[in-house]
Amino acid sequence: MLKKLGKSITIVNAIAFIVVILVGGISIYFTKDILENAYEIEELSKDIVEVDSMHSDAYRLVLAMHHFLIEQDDLYSRETVEVITELKKKVERYKGYELTDVSGDSHLEIALLDKVLENINGLEIIAGVMNEYSQTGNFDRDTLIELEDYAYGIEETTAKINKVHLETISKYIAGSLKNMWMILFIYLVFITIGGVSIYAGHIMLLKNVVMPIKDLAAVTMEFAEGRLDRRVNTDSRTEIGQLYQSFNRMAEKLQENDEFLRKFNEELEKKVRERTMELQDANERLQRTQNALIRSEKIAAVGQIAAGVTHEIKNPLNSLSINTQLLIRELAETSGEGSSVHDTAILIKSEISRINNILEQFIKYAKFPQPRPMENDINLVAREVAGLFGETARDAGVTLSLRLKDHIPRTRFDESQLREVLINLAQNALRAMKQGGLLEISTAVMNGGNIALTVRDTGEGIPENNLANIFSPFFSTREGGLGLGLPIVQRIVESHGGRISCRSSAGEGTTFEIILPAGGQQAA
Repeated sequence: MLKKLGKSITIVNAIAFIVVILVGGISIYFTKDILENAYEIEELSKDIVEVDSMHSDAYRLVLAMHHFLIEQDDLYSRETVEVITELKKKVERYKGYELTDVSGDSHLEIALLDKVLENINGLEIIAGVMNEYSQTGNFDRDTLIELEDYAYGIEETTAKINKVHLETISKYIAGSLKNMWMILFIYLVFITIGGVSIYAGHIMLLKNVVMPIKDLAAVTMEFAEGRLDRRVNTDSRTEIGQLYQSFNRMAEKLQENDEFLRKFNEELEKKVRERTMELQDANERLQRTQNALIRSEKIAAVGQIAAGVTHEIKNPLNSLSINTQLLIRELAETSGEGSSVHDTAILIKSEISRINNILEQFIKYAKFPQPRPMENDINLVAREVAGLFGETARDAGVTLSLRLKDHIPRTRFDESQLREVLINLAQNALRAMKQGGLLEISTAVMNGGNIALTVRDTGEGIPENNLANIFSPFFSTREGGLGLGLPIVQRIVESHGGRISCRSSAGEGTTFEIILPAGGQQAA
């Protein structure tokens, strides 16, 4: 076996050596082409610099002619003649250099250089125009303007020559890139062949010698940790195979002895988990029931109070209200409307009305009517409430902003009750912004189709120690407040199957978020 393995390794090494020689030779060949292309690009770069110099001279010529046309000066006339002479020398010298090159691009350049020389020869008339100006002070302006076309032609032709150079450079670069890609491809193939050869030798060694011993050692360690279900398998007929079989028989006997204890423990754990889950579910149901009972007791207590108040106070209060109205009318006739007794009677009437409003809130909370849901548009309700508070907000220096999501699906809710929720929250927000601020009402569609209605203000905020009590009946931090506004809001939202939450920081503002179920389903 070892001889066969050694022979395979020798063959793989020989193949790898041959591949190295081939890759080296091919890479040298392609590298030679890349270097030749680099030399050609260097020569073309020099030509581009030379032609660019001609282009600059042509630009100077045009500029000198324009200056001469604008302001007749000997300086510009001399510069024009000198540029033409210098440009002609450069073109003729460069043409002589190009005549030594027999490539196809060289023939095209020579043709373009001949065109440049034709334009320069046409410009030689300028010398006569300038001599006429130096002798007489006059010159043929139209002739000079026509000669500008030759100068522009030189600029255009030199640009074409450099374009030919750049195209040639692009070809050399493309050829070099192609050779580099070939070198990279050969390199990758070489890496692949080498990697496969190394991997094949490594696999042979692992499979026949290393892995059987390593697997047995790993399984033995797992057995020491208590994993008695582990087994080892091999096709080897050597001593390693016999050792594997002895180990498997020992493992089976140990596992049989451990099976009974394992099953017993599993059954015991299963029963404990079942009892624990039952206790958790029962505890959660008990907690929910306890919270519901506490709230029901509070509502029942308020209902008893409301019933007693209605019976004991409401009727006498109505009688007092009627008699006070009669008294006000009689005092207005006898003492006059501006008298002190008349004003006192009016004050009594207003206090009776205030007591009556408190009683109405008691009754409203205790005998809360069930909602009458109908399919409605929540954005429309938000706009109506914003319209009600628009003038009040402006007077208080508050900016009222609506951020209503388009295409909110219509859902079922009691329009009057939801309007009451928004009015209550908006009133609280305006009271919290004594120095002005921002009141924002927004709607959105949440995941699952639920609708979110948010009322946010930038007022004085709610202290953290009061947040847990804001929905409790009769809790109020406002002077004269009864503390039933937010509990009523909560009852309306929950009666629609939704939930309401509050986030607030003292001095930064308050945000109330109402989540209504999709389609207006009632909460279970």
